[in-house]
This record gives sequence, structure tokens and C-alpha cells, in this order.
Amino acid sequence: MLKKLLGAAALVAILAALILPIRLEREPESDLYVEPEPVEIAGYDGVAMEPFLSPDGRFLFFNNSNEPKVDTNLHFAERTGPLSFKYLGELPGANSKELDAVPSMDAAGHFFFTSAREYLRTLKSTFTGDFDGKRVAGVRPAPGEIWPRRLGAINMDVGVSPDGGTLYISRAVFLPPLPLPPIGSDLLVARLKDGAWKVAPDSAVIMKNVNTRALEYAPAISPDGLELYFTRASIPGGMRIMVATRPAQGLPFGEPRVLRALTGFVEAPTVSTDLRELFFHKKVDGKCVIHRARRNGAL
Repeated sequence: MLKKLLGAAALVAILAALILPIRLEREPESDLYVEPEPVEIAGYDGVAMEPFLSPDGRFLFFNNSNEPKVDTNLHFAERTGPLSFKYLGELPGANSKELDAVPSMDAAGHFFFTSAREYLRTLKSTFTGDFDGKRVAGVRPAPGEIWPRRLGAINMDVGVSPDGGTLYISRAVFLPPLPLPPIGSDLLVARLKDGAWKVAPDSAVIMKNVNTRALEYAPAISPDGLELYFTRASIPGGMRIMVATRPAQGLPFGEPRVLRALTGFVEAPTVSTDLRELFFHKKVDGKCVIHRARRNGAL
């Protein structure tokens, strides 16, 4: 996605891939989610990336391709079955002429997403609004002090907790002026207080077992705040979807584990409120499509 934000050239992206911060080491594995299957979005056959399942399970939000020459917008679909949704179109009220992508939403309908519409002017890329079942109204930058202070750093994506009180942010860094993929991306924690967001003073402690020299991004949190899902850049041609757990909120997450059943180029996990399902996108024959895995032991 950062390539899209910066308008990367294909040749530069290929060269940058050679120095992309990745994790080559074998890591602990988990069978928490199994049996991934593709999801059907009736009426839509384009690229589908960065899925988010609404807390009530009714809507699936996603964006189309984030390639530089594509107009990347938010879309949504309504659920019709365990592995099927009906396409409702581009998400009204959310999209601009720039990249708009990577949705998340709390249980009250406060909607969050990434937009490039004013990054070059203000360094702000996380936007919020209110979803009423049909559109997103009142779109504006997320209020508070969660923004990087220099060009070259960006809040690449966020996941909001279902109670609306915590943001999990992936802060990426790249080297200008070349439009390279990020040279780093770590996860941060921000909390809402008096209507404004602020990076938590204990953010680094909470994420001390999560962040590495590899890219960590696309965070999603369980409703109880005890399970953190995210993507980690892995061996060339593949990514790892990870889960890290903790015994109580406020404590650091433990050592992450790879969701073993989710293989290949996989990114952007999102879990259902009851934790019975995990959605993500996977590149199949060069095209990203949304898949669903079930929680081990859940019917």
C-alpha cells in the first residue's frame, strides 16, 4: 500500500524488494485457525484486499487493488451465507481521488480507514467517520496526537478495538525521495481520552515481543483485547499472519505464532466478534481474493 501512496515505479519496487525487511527464521506455529476457503462476493470479481468484518457480522468491507495506477477505493458487501456476500458497491462517503483503503470499525459504528488525501500536506493518513449501514458520514482525520512528525513516516493502517477505546497502528518508515517499500514498520498502541487519540506511554512495552526488524503491519484485535493478529513480512513471495496473546489487558503480548494453515502471500487478518472466523486476503494466480478460516474446534 505504501507504494500506492507514493506512486512507486515498478523498477524501483523490484530493487527495493531485495532489501525489504523480512523474517527468514522459522517461528513458533499455531493451529488456532484452520481450513481456509475462498469467499464469494456475488456481483464483484475484482481484486479484494484488506478485509474487515463488521462487529455484528453483517458487512464485509474491503478495498480493491492498491497498485499505483489503480484508483483504490473502499467497497462493501452484505453477508448471505458462511462463505458468501452480496456486493453493495463502493462505500458512499468514504472515498476520495486518492488512495482510500484498509477499513476497521468499532461496535458503535465509528469507522476508520487509511487515506492519502492529505498526507503530503499534513502527514495525516488515518481517517474516521460514522457508518450507518449505508454510508460513512462526517469523514475527518482521526483527532489527537498519533501522527508522525516527518515526511517518510506514515500511519499505514490501523485496527480499532470493538469498544472504540484503543487503536493499534502500523507505523511505517521509508526513505525519500525514492518511492521504495518501507524500510521498517512496527505496531503502536494509541488510546482515546477526552475525544482525542494519543500514543500510549507503554506502547513499546506492550509490543516488545511483537516488533522486530521485519515489517509488522495490518493489526487486528480480539474483542477482549487478549489476542492480537497482524502480518509479518516473511520469505520472498510469502507473508505470515501471526497471533500474539496475553493473559490480561495492559500486559505485553507474548511471542507471536504463525497461523500455520494460512500459507503463501497472505495479509490483513480480521476476526469475527465471536472469534469463530478469521478473514484475510491471499494472492491466487496473481490476484488477491478474500478467504475465511475457522477457529479450530468451532463448527
